[in-house]
Amino acid sequence: MTVSPSWLVTMTVQPVAYLALFALALSGQFGSVTFLGKELSYLEFLLPGLLALQTNQLFHVLVSLTSADRRFGVFPLVMMAGTKAWEYVVAEVISHSLVTATQGMLILIVGLALIGKSPSPSASAVGMRAGIALAAWLASLVLWTTVGLMVGLRIEREEKRDVLWALLNLPLMFSSSVFYDVHRAPAFIRILSYINPLTHCADALRISMYGDPVGALWRTGVLVGLASMFAAMCLRAVRTTPLIRTIG
Repeated sequence: MTVSPSWLVTMTVQPVAYLALFALALSGQFGSVTFLGKELSYLEFLLPGLLALQTNQLFHVLVSLTSADRRFGVFPLVMMAGTKAWEYVVAEVISHSLVTATQGMLILIVGLALIGKSPSPSASAVGMRAGIALAAWLASLVLWTTVGLMVGLRIEREEKRDVLWALLNLPLMFSSSVFYDVHRAPAFIRILSYINPLTHCADALRISMYGDPVGALWRTGVLVGLASMFAAMCLRAVRTTPLIRTIG
């Protein structure tokens, strides 16, 4: 990561451009958005959604990188060097979390500067709001990282990876509450959103910023439960992945 400046620039400029150009333009088109009885600008509404979306992008990044590691022999080399399964998973989570955290901070700083005010007028519960939001964000990050890692270890062919990207990328984003209020969407989209972890993360962050933070607790709990389950499944996948590829 540190020896590839172009990659770092792409990973940091893209989310900020999303916010400063896309969100700002649509904010002028849509005017205000009603959320939990409060009138928000579209920029205010989208800010926590973009923070959640950055964790979801790790799924596609990890699928691609882990698949390449398996295909080109990096994964077998690492494991034969004596690396334990939990060490491999934790290293992947931490390294990519650092980049995602940098993205999140940039989005938050630029977003608040564009909005021009604090997201929560109540200073009495700032600590609780921040704690719940951070727990939801970290749980979502672990969830998507481990799912991507697990899937990447099982997909060695680029064709399958590209099909997976086409099938999951846009449907995951647009069946979630990242860009709009899913409660006003058609019934089938609402149903999809309820089982989409990205919705729970975006809503937990949004409620922590603008609503009663207690309302975000159960959503955070869902994310923590899913992250724990997929982390356990990922550890098993790392342990059981053959180090020697079979041909055919």
